[in-house]
Amino acid sequence: MKTRLRRVLHRIFTPPKTAKWDQVRGEGVVHGLEIVIPTVLFTLLGWWLDSTLGTAPVFVILGFCLGAAGTFASQYYRYKARSEALDRGKPWSRSEGA
Repeated sequence: MKTRLRRVLHRIFTPPKTAKWDQVRGEGVVHGLEIVIPTVLFTLLGWWLDSTLGTAPVFVILGFCLGAAGTFASQYYRYKARSEALDRGKPWSRSEGA
């Protein structure tokens, strides 16, 4: 009975050994935060400028667009560099002369 209870408690409280999934999950959280934080910060900066200058929501829209465009460009170039690094030397990779 004690060994059975010990096995059950061990299964419940011992984390699984899935380092790869933890790494992937961590990268997903980081990429998600890299998408959200700049967009929100630029939008809040635009909101502050609009409230300070007394303008229409011009700077809010401009801040959102700049934050979203910058985030998109950052993610695109990071993905492109990572794909090229992983594909280097593979038969399907594009050669320099093509």
